[in-house]
Amino acid sequence: MNLTELSKTELKQYLSRNRNDDEKFSAALEELMRRNADAPVYPPMGWEETREIVDEKIRQVNREN
Repeated sequence: MNLTELSKTELKQYLSRNRNDDEKFSAALEELMRRNADAPVYPPMGWEETREIVDEKIRQVNREN
């Protein structure tokens, strides 16, 4: 099976079906991780900082309307 041709959903299903086969699982997980290699990595933040960001976005949207 060519894992590079599977959609993300199909790849996750493949992982689920082959969770007990180390070789297949590792290959599929590697493919999934390769696809996400360029995904942005955000630093962890606490609830207070998250709330401040959301509140600011709400104020911004309210000003535009």
